[in-house]
Amino acid sequence: MEFSDPTTGRPVLRSMTCWAQLIRPGIRTKAHRHTSSKVYQVFRGQGYSVINGQRFDWKEGDFFVVPSWAWHEHASDEMEESILFSIQDIPLMKDMALFREEPYVENAGHQPVTGHFAG
Repeated sequence: MEFSDPTTGRPVLRSMTCWAQLIRPGIRTKAHRHTSSKVYQVFRGQGYSVINGQRFDWKEGDFFVVPSWAWHEHASDEMEESILFSIQDIPLMKDMALFREEPYVENAGHQPVTGHFAG
């Protein structure tokens, strides 16, 4: 769900947009990449994200970043849904005609996990 200005339908900020993403229990999204970058805050739940092959486990209250053009996908814990809040620079990239996105087509849309971040 994207937060938008109800009077214009545009993002709430001129160069940034905010989203809330619900991930149902046990669901893993398909990987993709885009020229925009994102900062995520885990609003509810726990799970993990795979960013350029690296697995990052997260829980409520954590923050993580997906840099521009990085493959990424998210997965929720088997027992509970997760909500990820993000702020991203898609409006800026679109206004400059620089926004592109691409789905990950190999391995049914999922990246191989080549490492595990232990921060």
